[in-house]
This record gives sequence, C-alpha cells and structure tokens, in this order.
Amino acid sequence: MKNNSIKSDSKQIVVSQKVTKHNVPLILGFLFLILIILYCCYKSKLRIKKDLSLKQQQINEQKISLKKLLLDKEWLLKELHDRVKNNLQIVISLLNTQSAYLDNKEALLAIQNIQNRMYVMAIIHQKLYQNEDLSMIDMDWYIPELANYLKNVFDTENKITYNLDIENVELDVVQAIPLGLILNEAIVNAIQYAYPKTENGEVDIQLKKIKEAEYQLIISDHGVGFPDDFDFKNRNTFGMNLMQGLITQLEGSFTIKNENGLSIIINFKKAANYKQE
Repeated sequence: MKNNSIKSDSKQIVVSQKVTKHNVPLILGFLFLILIILYCCYKSKLRIKKDLSLKQQQINEQKISLKKLLLDKEWLLKELHDRVKNNLQIVISLLNTQSAYLDNKEALLAIQNIQNRMYVMAIIHQKLYQNEDLSMIDMDWYIPELANYLKNVFDTENKITYNLDIENVELDVVQAIPLGLILNEAIVNAIQYAYPKTENGEVDIQLKKIKEAEYQLIISDHGVGFPDDFDFKNRNTFGMNLMQGLITQLEGSFTIKNENGLSIIINFKKAANYKQE
C-alpha cells in the first residue's frame, strides 16, 4: 500500500515537471513579448517627445520672427508719422515765408487758416511718433494742446479764456484728425467773430460720453452770435463745407445753436473696432 502511494507521488512529480518544462518556453515568450511592447512604447514616447520638441522649436522661431516683424512694422510706422509731421512743418514754413510777401489781408488770412489746419494734423503725427501706441490719440492731451496753439497764434491769452471739460478718451487717428479739424474751425471762428466789441470773452470746449461708445463734442462761446435770420444750412462757405465733410467722415451729426452766443454740437460714435478706454 505504501509502495503504491510512493509510486503515485512519483508519477505526479514527473507529470508536474513535464508541465513546468512545457510552460517555461511559453512564460519566457510572454515575458519577451512584454519587453518588446515596453520597448516599442519607450521608442514611441521618445519619438513623440522629439516631435513635440521640434514643433516647440518651430513655434519659438515663428514667435521670434513675428516679434521681429512687429518691431519692424512699429519702426516703419514711427518713421512714417515722423516724416509726415516733418513734411507738414515744411509746408507750414513755406506758407509762412510766402505770407511775408503778401499784402492782401484775405490772402494772408487764407494762408494762416491753411497753416492752422496743417498744424492740427502735424501735432497728431508728432504724438503718434512719440507714443508706444501708434494709432490712438489721447483727446485729454490733444484738445488742450490745440487750444493752447491757437491761443498763441492769435495772441488771445489776455482776451479769451478757454474752459475745457474733456473726458479721458482715446480715439483712433482716423477719427482724431477730422475731430481736430472741426475743433480748429470752431475755435478760430469764435476767436475771430464772437467778441468783436469786447476785450474779454470765453470759449467752452466739452467732450463727454453720452452713451456706450457715443460721444458729444460741444464748442461754444458767449459772444454776439449770428443774426436771427442767418441760414446755416444754405451758407456756402469753405469753413462750413469743410465742417460738413468732416462730420460725414466721422459718421456723426452736428447742430448749431444760436442762443447766448454760438454753440456747435457734434455727436459721433467711437468705432467698434477701435480700442476702448
């Protein structure tokens, strides 16, 4: 009985050894397959990492290239504004020289008006040349600068007081130039005609926001105004025609009030694609 049990155990051991011996190649093959998969994953990870590194390098090179292009563009714009300003100043100087040889008061006045309009544009280009932002003009700086220039040109420091109420708003140069020319026409008109018999007077300039992205510019005086029967709409003068053309360029509207002096009211919208303050 005991011998039979020993024989049975021996057979089981032999069978187990045979099974183990048969399974060893399978196990080794499975382990080898796992190693191959792990190696492939590692190589794939290295390839992806290399591709990502290459793409990042390309992106960095593109950023550097774009930054260089942007700097070049800014430099060219600054040069453009500087040259426009210089050219306008040259023309102003030529007109000033030419006026020295004229005796006709109307011709002299016409030349002075042209010089003033050119200066309106010249100081904008000068400011843009000095600014980091090459397209926006701070009206809180520009309007006082323009008023001060006209005060000096017409020597009205002791005659006319300028009351300024300017909201802090930046306008694109496309809107700032026509607005500046409108201001020039209105202020010069007040200087020349509002106070013919008095020594002292006032010019009020107000720029304020009345709605979202909508602004109102008011230039008013407390002078003699115009006669009650004066027809503004059918008044065919260069100044009036210029102002109407500039209002059209602004895509705005304007009204003239002849009460206790003259008030010019301009409503316009700050274009949506321009920078908001």
